[in-house]
Amino acid sequence: MDCRYAEALSRRYRVHFGEVVNGFICDNWCNACEYLAMKLQVLGCAGGIGGRERLTTCLLVDDDVLLDAGTGLTTLDMDQLVKIEHIFLSHSHLDHIAGMALLADAVLGKRVGPVTIHATEKVIATLKSHFFNWQIWPDFTTIPTVEDPVLRWEPLQTGVPIELQGRTIIANPVHHTVDAVSYFVHKGTAGFLFTGDMSTTTSLWEKMKTESALSKVIIDCSFTNADAELAALSGHYCPQSLLEDIQAMPMAVQFLIYHLKPGQEDMIMQELRAGANGRSFEALKCGDQFIFDENA
Repeated sequence: MDCRYAEALSRRYRVHFGEVVNGFICDNWCNACEYLAMKLQVLGCAGGIGGRERLTTCLLVDDDVLLDAGTGLTTLDMDQLVKIEHIFLSHSHLDHIAGMALLADAVLGKRVGPVTIHATEKVIATLKSHFFNWQIWPDFTTIPTVEDPVLRWEPLQTGVPIELQGRTIIANPVHHTVDAVSYFVHKGTAGFLFTGDMSTTTSLWEKMKTESALSKVIIDCSFTNADAELAALSGHYCPQSLLEDIQAMPMAVQFLIYHLKPGQEDMIMQELRAGANGRSFEALKCGDQFIFDENA
């Protein structure tokens, strides 16, 4: 069955090429598929190990796109791993990239074509020099051959939309200790912002405050107010700096807090809610799932 007959499919399904749904086989992507809702699953969101959340940052969009590739990626089985087509990296720190190394090794010889790694040129240069360098880990952009590798680098330009089967992903620069970006991901009029690790970045919130497709923000808040100096030094938010930065954001936007440091989770959330003035703050959890459906 061609997707042109997508009226036979429920809009609540996420349909894949070759998948049988209601007795029909989807064998082509077409405009009808744009109506299917976008799904987000939290594979990892911890700010370290030993705390309430045990797996580091990794978000799965539908079943083929990852935002960061921390240890949360290790929760996927082989059938899920081979479906990953794109990884968008916010920055080069280990807790956001560790799973990517293991994924490359796991899917070798089990899929057709490379997994595309989207990142800024500076992040790519860092990973080439210090990670996929045959000393820390093999260079999977040359394995099994340069012509047919497991991984492929794709430098991105901030502010330039990337279109992936009806989904739009836009990187915007944020302040951290290394080159870093956030990602605004939407499908039609429904979407979310993933900030990655960041500290005060006025330009991001100026852009996002009028974005009508934005309903949720997954945002870093790593330290309590007592550690505000450490938060600023390490390029992270504490409740005070986060609340100051987002004052102009619409009250309807929900803020989902990730990267809370182990042992500080309750105090961070308490301080955020104390200054919320009616704004919604929730701690993100591994296993959380969200649907972004412009037709809902």
